[in-house]
Amino acid sequence: MNTRTCHLLLIASLVLLALASAPLAVFSADDEEKPLADRLPRIPATEADKALDTFEVQRGFSLETVAHEPNVADPVSACFDENGRMFVAEMHGYPYSQEPTKLNPQGGGKQDAGIVRMLEDTNGDGIYDRSVVFADKISWCTSVLCYRGGVFVISPPHIYYFKDTNGDDVADIREIVYSGFGRGNVQALPNNLKWGLDNKIYGAGASLGAEITNRGEKMAKIGQQDFRFDPVSEKLEPQSGGAQFGMSFDDWGNRFLATNSNHMIHVVYPYEYLVRNPYLPVPGVTRSIAKEGGAAPVFRRSPPEPWRVVRTKRRMENPKFAKNAGTERFAIGFFTSATSPTIYQGSAYPPEYRGNAFIGDVGGNLVHRKTVESDGASFVATRADENVEFIASTDNWFRPVNFVNAPDGTLYVLDMYRETIEHPYSIPEDIKAHLDLESGHDRGRIYRLVSPDMQRITPPKLGKASVEVLVKNLESPNIWNRETAQRLIWERQDKSAVAPLRKLLRESSSELGRLHALCTLDGIKSLKADDVLIGLSDPHAGVRQHAVRLSSTVADKSSEVMSQLVELVDDPDYRVRLQLAFTLGDIAQEEAAEALAQMAIQYSDDKEMRIAILSSMTANAPAVALRLLANDTFRNTARSVEILSLLAGIVASGKNPAETIKLLAAISTLPEDSLNVQRRMLKAIGEGLARNKSSIGKLLAGDKKHKVPDDVKQSVAALFTRAGETAIDEKAPPANRSAAVEILAYADFDTVADTLTELITPQTPTALQIAAVNALSTQNDAQVAGVLLEGWRGYFPAVRAAVIEALIRSDDRTQQLLVAMGDGEVTSAELPRDKKQLLLNHQNDKIRAAARKLFGGEVSGDRGKVVADYQAALELEGNAERGKKVFEKTCSVCHKVGELGVQVGPDLASTQNKTPQDLLVNILDPNREALPQYTTYSVVTSAGKTLSGIVTGESANSITLLRAEGKQDVVLRAEIDVLASNGVSLMPEGLEKDIPPQAMADLLAFIRQIKPAKAK
Repeated sequence: MNTRTCHLLLIASLVLLALASAPLAVFSADDEEKPLADRLPRIPATEADKALDTFEVQRGFSLETVAHEPNVADPVSACFDENGRMFVAEMHGYPYSQEPTKLNPQGGGKQDAGIVRMLEDTNGDGIYDRSVVFADKISWCTSVLCYRGGVFVISPPHIYYFKDTNGDDVADIREIVYSGFGRGNVQALPNNLKWGLDNKIYGAGASLGAEITNRGEKMAKIGQQDFRFDPVSEKLEPQSGGAQFGMSFDDWGNRFLATNSNHMIHVVYPYEYLVRNPYLPVPGVTRSIAKEGGAAPVFRRSPPEPWRVVRTKRRMENPKFAKNAGTERFAIGFFTSATSPTIYQGSAYPPEYRGNAFIGDVGGNLVHRKTVESDGASFVATRADENVEFIASTDNWFRPVNFVNAPDGTLYVLDMYRETIEHPYSIPEDIKAHLDLESGHDRGRIYRLVSPDMQRITPPKLGKASVEVLVKNLESPNIWNRETAQRLIWERQDKSAVAPLRKLLRESSSELGRLHALCTLDGIKSLKADDVLIGLSDPHAGVRQHAVRLSSTVADKSSEVMSQLVELVDDPDYRVRLQLAFTLGDIAQEEAAEALAQMAIQYSDDKEMRIAILSSMTANAPAVALRLLANDTFRNTARSVEILSLLAGIVASGKNPAETIKLLAAISTLPEDSLNVQRRMLKAIGEGLARNKSSIGKLLAGDKKHKVPDDVKQSVAALFTRAGETAIDEKAPPANRSAAVEILAYADFDTVADTLTELITPQTPTALQIAAVNALSTQNDAQVAGVLLEGWRGYFPAVRAAVIEALIRSDDRTQQLLVAMGDGEVTSAELPRDKKQLLLNHQNDKIRAAARKLFGGEVSGDRGKVVADYQAALELEGNAERGKKVFEKTCSVCHKVGELGVQVGPDLASTQNKTPQDLLVNILDPNREALPQYTTYSVVTSAGKTLSGIVTGESANSITLLRAEGKQDVVLRAEIDVLASNGVSLMPEGLEKDIPPQAMADLLAFIRQIKPAKAK
């Protein structure tokens, strides 16, 4: 038995063991005879006074109820004001939208049922006994945050500001500050407003995107990103991120997110730095940091819900499947509904708990705990409690949606408390008809997590505290004290705080106190060079890091600060160096450019550091590029080409052709052993020039303003000549030949057309043929399509695929491909199904019409009938070995199992909770239940190139498209002319043409035996 199998069986056994104390559903023949309604009994709620008995909490901890219905219901977010009053966002109306949406076509949800409730502990016993509706008559209420005696509230499509000015604890100020947030998916709404160390408010943007207005004026466009705003100026801007429900900071301002199936994500690259350089492509701004994987195993104590049991029974009708291990026999055992990773930042618990992450899994009725350790630019989060969860309930209604670091130094758990929490779209219709998805809308609980022998504290009331008291609270080990004190000093803008803040910065023994002193001085516009110098020499790396962040405001006027920054190039702490690489780009000093060049040389092997360095290179990019290119030692390192090519693209994308000419001259005169560097840099220059409607040929031709020296023209021409000779030299190493071909892509078409065409023959190695196809496709010449199609009959399949890929990236060439199909030169069968789907839904009207005429009738539009016709496949005996071959031929371009295929679509291990019928629908009618993240988009660039795929990442200056075979395009926002959803799943319709019923049965057998990958 191999290690992977042992691991999976261990997980299965542990899941079953964890369920042993809960009443498991019994699969009996008698049950099978019962009507569906009888097999779906309702699960009764546990009354609040009995709820604590349902919990098992680890390591001697326990829960205390601080509020419950009727004083609170549907709590999803909470905050505490300066006097300890708790404001709670109650998300009444979940899960149905008021208006029809794609995921809820009927609409019909409760109208403006959201509430902001104020809870108060009137006698100091720790129980919130007073409950007041502070604001109501708003839609889904997902977040609340205190500010200037009132609260900001997210209630899509708006962010409101509510404030009570007459003392009756009911808001009489009701302002819509921002509008435009999406409402199309109840599980992808903006949420979790939090104060940042920079005195701005951050929010999780989820994934719906938004075009934000501020009091009626256009403000910002947000994609799959987070956001932040200054509550004084009300300027709102995107932020790196974009997940689902949950967002929190640690003590040092690191930000963490989650999706339903990825429970711990770290934001690595801040938006404000990336946005400076519009020509820097960044494929991903976050990192999944859970050591056990995003959809890691969990150990619930609650029994599987009856509706889940019914789905499982349907699956187990197959005798072979019934023999499988426990994790596959129960629809439980892995993160499927992770929410709100929250870093504990209090002092009530033993020190080893500080910095731990607490994550809810609302579907599993549990709270998971992780230790979080620094790992370069990011973190590694590791399960803290082996084979159990820190909090687990036997009550299926327990829904821990969020957590709050409370004024008493403990962690509060917000329990939405509902019979079901799933999105209506994710439950089969016949089952859903017997459920009440709103059951529990009038219930909710808030718990305090208590450690053994915990010393209780009485939180101070800071609302009327003096400046001296507030500054003292900046040293508190509890985040509520520090955050509230900083906020109040900042709100007051009281300059009498400057002296005690400087004293705190210089004398405090608390590194967190020194950190907040720096950030508060900055917030009240009193940060001076001397303050920054103190921070830059602080013994704690976190303080130094934030001093570097703040130094850009004073470095231009202080040579001492600039000198100190340069010394930090060799700081022993990684995060200090990373922040330095970001900050240097905001400093207009020669020393900053020199320091960046030095860092590029020292840290060229580090991906995250490279991105940070390059984000800082805008105006200084040409000088740094030439300096690095001339450094023989650096140029010959393994990673130099990454930095050099990105720098070349940045330079060529700019508006100064003279700088590009200088760089081109330097590239063309490099030694002959620099072929790879030349190839990559020429490619980057060609792409950069294309953004400005230019090319290397046009650049070399010069114009009235920029005359190109003859020696530069001659050296570039010589480079292309050498490349042509190498390309056709059969004795040259294959890698050198391919590199030479890529260089030819940027020469004039007339110069290289014959050479490249001659390489696309059966006598040439396939990899070199594909390189020649790609080189030709880069050429902006009307003859390219004809040249590529001329030899179609003699191409091998891999070459044909490259030709099709090359042609469909241009509207003109796509139309020539369709003409060739109409003339019979290319047959419909030779066009892959995913490409047909792309053309059938093309943004260009002519292309779409021609495609529909040619092959629009091949696939039935009545997908329901196709599924019905394939029901017989569910009765056939499937063979997993044969199914593997079907998978390899048809599915592996977008799915990965073990080492077979590539991961583009959903992880097939996550489908183990699906019935055969569900899988059949997913395969044959992929748009019926397609998840929004797998909808394809088309991009038309300023250079006329058409790209398509699913959006897998967004940064300040680029989006990442992923398509079949794992091919990826990182597209700069600066070069996007059109970005539009195609409205269809990446998975094409019409697979019945490739998979007959028996093959479908085999494929289903193969999919159903897939096991989760071993945790790394």
